[in-house]
Amino acid sequence: MLTPEQIKEVLKNNVVNLRFHARGGQGGVTASNLCVEAFYGYGVCQPLFGAERMGSPTESYVRLSSNEDLVRSNEQVYGPHFVSVLDPSLLGEINVAAGMPKGGWLIVNTVMDQVSLQDIVGRKDINIATIDATRIALDVLGRNITNTIILGALIRVSHLFTVDELSDAIMRRFKGAIAGKNIQAIKQAIEDTCVYDIGIEIDFSLDTKVPWQQVKPGLPGYKELDKAGVWYCDEDVIPYGSSQVMTGSWGEWEIIWDKEKCTDCAQCWYICPDFAILREKGEDGLWHMSGIDNFHCKSCQNCINICPVEAISKKLKQGPASCAVPEEGGGE
Repeated sequence: MLTPEQIKEVLKNNVVNLRFHARGGQGGVTASNLCVEAFYGYGVCQPLFGAERMGSPTESYVRLSSNEDLVRSNEQVYGPHFVSVLDPSLLGEINVAAGMPKGGWLIVNTVMDQVSLQDIVGRKDINIATIDATRIALDVLGRNITNTIILGALIRVSHLFTVDELSDAIMRRFKGAIAGKNIQAIKQAIEDTCVYDIGIEIDFSLDTKVPWQQVKPGLPGYKELDKAGVWYCDEDVIPYGSSQVMTGSWGEWEIIWDKEKCTDCAQCWYICPDFAILREKGEDGLWHMSGIDNFHCKSCQNCINICPVEAISKKLKQGPASCAVPEEGGGE
């Protein structure tokens, strides 16, 4: 693992690239902003914006260097040296290790062990750090916002900035008790992070651009480019619609329906924004509640709040954290 002195030497002539994978509403973009604000040198950050909504997969990117000429790039990060995953459910949907060089660091909010993570991402040539950020977020912040907590794990393995520098950035971004709780969560994350160092040094020259690049003159302008696009409207060609999207993986809670307590008042059915409350028509000709569509339920908890008889409850999808047994010669 790099020391603070080594990372400062690296930053003199190289760019350190970071990528954050999160879900909409979890603060992945804010995490990238805080990295730049806490860093002592030069940095740029940007999100990958699409049609994101609450719970949908998002990405944000950061480039850091002591050389201001090397961070003059607004493209997305293709070769991240450090990747942070704020939500473990993304591991089954996104190739979070894409483009990572050997020896890079994958930081994951998870309770899984190292061997399981290596199997999921299909890489045994990268270092892994795990932190049960969801637990810390719920205990300290009272809600599942894991962005600042994942930065605590990043401090532990990268030394790109100190906890004091990050705390100052948080104090500028947030106010009062909110800032204090986030700083408390970061310090706990640094202590609780499980680190598995496989002993391979990162090649930081990968994806570092040369200073002052210029495009060649005479390239075709936008009028010469083909502006045609393709929209698929035939499900026989490309499956589409919410039936194909497992939005149930977007939330951190499993919603539980108790048939014995339920009075079929249907208030949950009316308030559910995703039509995830199941009901069926009985022999009496009336509609009756029959369960939860966990494939689509994003655990917004509206049904829990409106149920008058407490027939709906919740439990965390994640269990207790488990530090991995490191491979021979690695881990700490």
